[in-house]
Amino acid sequence: MVYADLHIHTLASDGSLAPDAVLEQAKKIGLKTLSFTDHESLAGYYQACNYARELDLDLLPGIEMVTSFKGHEIHLLGYNFDPYSPVLISALQTICRERNFLARKVIQRLQALGFNISWEQALKLIPPGGVLGKNHILQLLRQAGYIREPAQTIEFLRRYLSPGGLAYIPYEGNPLPRAVSLIHAANGIAILAHPGLIRDEGLLELILEEGIDGLEVFYYYLGDKGRDAIRYFYRLALERRLLITGGTDFHGIYTPVEMGSMGISARMVARLKDYKEAPV
Repeated sequence: MVYADLHIHTLASDGSLAPDAVLEQAKKIGLKTLSFTDHESLAGYYQACNYARELDLDLLPGIEMVTSFKGHEIHLLGYNFDPYSPVLISALQTICRERNFLARKVIQRLQALGFNISWEQALKLIPPGGVLGKNHILQLLRQAGYIREPAQTIEFLRRYLSPGGLAYIPYEGNPLPRAVSLIHAANGIAILAHPGLIRDEGLLELILEEGIDGLEVFYYYLGDKGRDAIRYFYRLALERRLLITGGTDFHGIYTPVEMGSMGISARMVARLKDYKEAPV
C-alpha cells in the first residue's frame, strides 16, 4: 500500500463513489494522503474536507482539467491550490458550461450512429455544477444494453469517444497555457497527467515548456508497458528537476483499478507541500 493516492474521482465528476465513501475506503486500506481530482469540479473537496480531518486523512485540493494543445487533448492536474480562488472558480464554471454544450453534441452524434440514448437521460447523470464525462456516456450505454462487459467498454472508448473516434468532439476552450496559469494564479502546482499516454516525444517536449511543475510519474497504466513508462518518466522528472506525483485514476466500479494500488511516498508528498513558485 502506498502512502498517497493523488488521482481519485468521485461522484462529483465521473466516479461511482460519493466523496465521504471514498474517504472511508481510503482510511480502511491505510492511505494517509489523497486528492480528489474530479474533472473541472471542486464539489467533492468542499463536501469532504471536514470529514477528512475527522478521519485524520490529509485531503489535498486537487483537480483534473481537459485542455487543448496544438490540436491534442492534454489532461492537466492541479494540486495544493486555493480551493476558494475566485478566478479559478469562475473559470471552472465557464468550462463546465462549454463542455456540457459539446457533450450534448456527442450524444447527438451517437444517436445519429444508431444508439438509442437521449440528452434527457444524460442530464440526470451530470453532477450539480459539473460535467458530463465519458464514463457517464458509457453508463448510459450500459443501461441501454449496448455494453455488457469490460472489453466492450474499452472498444467503445477507442471507436467512439477517444480522439479521432466517431463521436468525439475536441474541447478547445481551455488551452494548456491558460490552464497552467489558472492553477498558478490560485497558488497551486500544475502537473502533466499520465504522460505515458502521450506518444509524441516532440509534443511532450513542447508541453514541458509551458510552465509545467511536474509529472504524474506513478500511474496505473493498463497494458504490459506500464512499468517501463514509470521508469522513463521517473528519470525524466529527476533530470528536469520536476515534481513527482502519482495515483490510480480511481473511478470506483467504472475502472479495473483499486484505490491505493499506485501512488507516492510521504517524502514526495512533503516536497509537493513545500514547493513554491519561483518569483517571476
